[in-house]
Amino acid sequence: MKRGRVLFVLAVVAASLLWVAAKGLSGSLIYYQTPTELLRQGSTAVGERLRLGGLVAPGSVQRTGSTVRFIVTDGTTRMSVVDTAGVPSLFRDGKGVVLEGTYGTDGAFHADTVLVKHSDCYRPPTGGATPNTYDPQEKCG
Repeated sequence: MKRGRVLFVLAVVAASLLWVAAKGLSGSLIYYQTPTELLRQGSTAVGERLRLGGLVAPGSVQRTGSTVRFIVTDGTTRMSVVDTAGVPSLFRDGKGVVLEGTYGTDGAFHADTVLVKHSDCYRPPTGGATPNTYDPQEKCG
């Protein structure tokens, strides 16, 4: 009888530890939604803090003072984005971005953080050479 109680307590402790570990991991995983997924949520997403990912639509970037307006697309849906916090130097048309912010009642995503996907290409400079500045036209290979 005593052995049964010990096994029960151990099972409860193990289950509790697994639950805590699962909750901790799920809180640290960071996902983003596409414009299509966000618009599917409708008004329930308004005011929620979330991440939005997609490509900056070519020709959509408009800068007015410290505000940058642009369109993000997932190839199916387009969404207007307003950023007042500033964008990184790699930000430009056609680049992949992940935005952090809120979906507004005006139908635009209001970003306070812009993360830009950089090129997968890395070539170290040749011996004794100074690294070049970023060239968006340079191809890997």
